Parts: sequence; structure tokens; C-alpha cells
Amino acid sequence: MEKLQAAIEIARRKREAERDSSSAGTPQADAAPLAPGTEKDELWLGLTETELDRATLVRGRILSQSASQESTPFDVLRTKILYQMRQNGWRRLAITSPLPKCGKSTTAVNLALALSRQPELRSMLFDFDLRGPSVAEKLGLPQPPSIAPLLRGERSLADHGRRIGPNLALVLSGEPQADPTRLLMADATRDTLARLQEDYAPDVMIFDLPSILIGDDARAFLQHVDCALILARADQTRYGDFDRCEREVGEYTNVLGVVLNGYRHSDGLVDVEGSA
Repeated sequence: MEKLQAAIEIARRKREAERDSSSAGTPQADAAPLAPGTEKDELWLGLTETELDRATLVRGRILSQSASQESTPFDVLRTKILYQMRQNGWRRLAITSPLPKCGKSTTAVNLALALSRQPELRSMLFDFDLRGPSVAEKLGLPQPPSIAPLLRGERSLADHGRRIGPNLALVLSGEPQADPTRLLMADATRDTLARLQEDYAPDVMIFDLPSILIGDDARAFLQHVDCALILARADQTRYGDFDRCEREVGEYTNVLGVVLNGYRHSDGLVDVEGSA
């Protein structure tokens, strides 16, 4: 575990040095704020609003729907992510991991709910782990329909999407896809996401992707995002897997940071330790 922590810290410092070097003398552009408009407001209000059951969320370790001591790690992560994305003018964030069971989907959902508590922001959460979608289950929602017709442009977000509160849209995936790589690489998927970004103007689009080292699905999609957050688990992720994952993610997009999950302090288990 100590070796993994040290490796993550070294990688973080290296990325910061490279970023500082590449941006020296060049002013960073803030992301354009979302300008409220009647047409976009109507599109958001047109999404079916969904109520969440707090007890179900807590059982699934979804802790950031409201501010509390338990939500603090995700609130800190939210602040760090927003700062870096705004500094770079980024809107699309992927969340992935070297292998399953690192907590990436739980983190994606908690991050989305933490963002939803920022009234000036509008966010979208996409369940793009198409072989094993889990976001609806974590939120305690019924199984949604297949996401494939939406991505192919055959169904509108108004018919497929759901909304939590006024400013968080859910784009959920139902039945597992037999060939998700083909769907994620399709021009239709690229065009659909561009259209959603144009029509709904979300400040942040979060994509819960599959783990990098179990197939080609995540690689097929990473080219369509601005940056990626990597989840590693202190009691499980091997340094070799983490290093390979970080290098492969870096080939397709910007590595925003790393979250070290399951790190044990002397007083218990910490579920999110981030260097994002």
C-alpha cells in the first residue's frame, strides 16, 4: 500500500510540473459560465424529475445528496475537480479505474450529487459502463431502458433522461450491451453527445466508464472527453496495474488526477483520498 501511495504522489507531482511547464506564460481561460435562457431552462424542466430515497442511498454509500460530515470527501473532490476543469475550459470528465471494485461508479454518483448542490451549475451523469451498468441500482431507481437508441439518435433525451432537482440530469443505461465498443466508437454517439452539449449546455458532463484493463470499451471513448479521473484502491490495486492504466489513459486524454480509495488511517477506513 505504501508503494502505491508513493507512486501516486510521484505521478501527481510529475503531472503538476509538466502542466506548469506547458502553461508558463500562457493565461488559462475559464470555462464560460452557463447563461440562463428560456429555451434551455425548458429543456431541463422537460426531463422527468426523479425522487431519491435517502435510506437506499446510504446503504449504497451514496452520501453526498446533502451536505454532511460524510459528504466532505466528495465535496473536497468536487471543488478540486471544478477548479482544474474551469482553469482549462474543460466540460467532459471520465471516471475509470485499472480494474473493477475500485469504487469508480460510487465516486461518479457521489460527485454528481455533490455538484447538484451547486445551484449555479448544471451537470449530467452518463452511465457508460455498458457491459455492467450500475448507476440506476446505486440510486435505487428502476432499471432504465437501453441507452443504445439514445446514442444512435433514435430517442431524445426528453424521453430517456431523468432529472434530480433542477440541475442534475441522469443518462442511465439499462440492459447490458453485447458490443459496447462499437457503440462507443460510433459517429452517431459522438454526434449525439455534441448535440446534448449544445442543446442543454451542461457545465460538467461526467461519464462513468468501465475499468481500463478489462477490455477496449473505455479506450474507445476516452478520445471524446477532456480529462479523466482514475480510481485506485489501496488494499487491492497493484502498482503495475495503476501505472499501465495511467499511461493508457494519458494516451487518449488528460489525466485530471487520482483518487486513492480505501486507505486506512489509524481511526478507520477512508473511502476517498484524492490527489485530483
